[in-house]
Amino acid sequence: MTRASLLIQGTLFAYYQIIEWVNLFPWNDIRRGNGQATLDLIVAAVLGGFIVATWRRLRWVMAVGVGLYGLWAWLQIDSWWVPYFRGASPAWKRTYDRFFGETIKCLPSDGIHLPPDACHVMLQVLILAALSTSVLAVFQLFSTSRKDTAGDR
Repeated sequence: MTRASLLIQGTLFAYYQIIEWVNLFPWNDIRRGNGQATLDLIVAAVLGGFIVATWRRLRWVMAVGVGLYGLWAWLQIDSWWVPYFRGASPAWKRTYDRFFGETIKCLPSDGIHLPPDACHVMLQVLILAALSTSVLAVFQLFSTSRKDTAGDR
């Protein structure tokens, strides 16, 4: 499972960097910049650290990664899906119109229920895949460690 987790995390790392730094309009819309360069560099460093931790099988760092992937998934749900189903606030509508209004969407919109764009849906799928494979890899490594320790007794 560690290999699958490495593959997914590496894909997430590459995808995130591409969508944040390369204008692929209408997939993303960073024609005027994205206004979060510092955050993007921090995310790159953190994701890179989790990839190294997974590669080196550092279980406790991987477990922290699981927690942060879970937090990131929750933030995506709260930022995109809650407003889609409940209706967008005026502030979110302004932000959405400015940064995501012209990007590709797959779900219907009525002007109040604003769907996540395809770029963010793909990001969310990768985050959930990284979370799932990381959880399984951590459980696998911790259970292997317990078996090795039990065999030493």
